[in-house]
Amino acid sequence: MAKRAVGAGMNAAHFMIQVRDLDRAVAFYEKALLFVEVDRHRYDGATLVYLRGRGSPFEIELIAPDDWPYAERPEPGRSHIAFTVSHLEDEWERLQCIGIGAGQITDHAANGVHQTRYFYFADPEGNQIEFLEAHGRYAAEEEK
Repeated sequence: MAKRAVGAGMNAAHFMIQVRDLDRAVAFYEKALLFVEVDRHRYDGATLVYLRGRGSPFEIELIAPDDWPYAERPEPGRSHIAFTVSHLEDEWERLQCIGIGAGQITDHAANGVHQTRYFYFADPEGNQIEFLEAHGRYAAEEEK
């Protein structure tokens, strides 16, 4: 019997984010990431909404529990979700124009080699989101 490669065919499905105000969060992710709502349903004492970007099966899962059991805000720097973008300055400007403040654009080098440039911003709950250029280790396979 042939062995299958462990992890072969594994792809990211979704990233789950706990939110208190579901409609506010949906509006934010639709505006900030240009994701669209693809599903909404109730599950185990919460309402779930799935949002998806164009051209990708990856989804953001927003979950709003009926009773909020967490701290008011996440600890800064504890976690974040990152997305590669084609034109970092354009995305930074777009966010500014729609009233979403983003941090400064920063260069990142590893082992003396330029890897990418990036910036962070936060959703209404304080969860950090990173936009970074698709360079270095973040470039598409065909560009490496």
